[in-house]
Amino acid sequence: METKALSNVLTVEKAARLYRGTALTPTAIRRLVRSGDIPSRKVGAKYLITIAAIENWLNSTPEQSKPPRIRRVMD
Repeated sequence: METKALSNVLTVEKAARLYRGTALTPTAIRRLVRSGDIPSRKVGAKYLITIAAIENWLNSTPEQSKPPRIRRVMD
């Protein structure tokens, strides 16, 4: 893999530093990654995210996000 391609891959902590001053804290990014809203790869105990994946999520509209999960209520 090229060095340039690797520079576009971030850990959750590095992504949060890149977007410091916004609501994208490490906890928020982890939540979005675990829910599948931001695509990632898990390597060991760390999630790896591309800058493009975060930018795509930021530029998406609410209609493009996944529908909410509906739980069945048992009577």
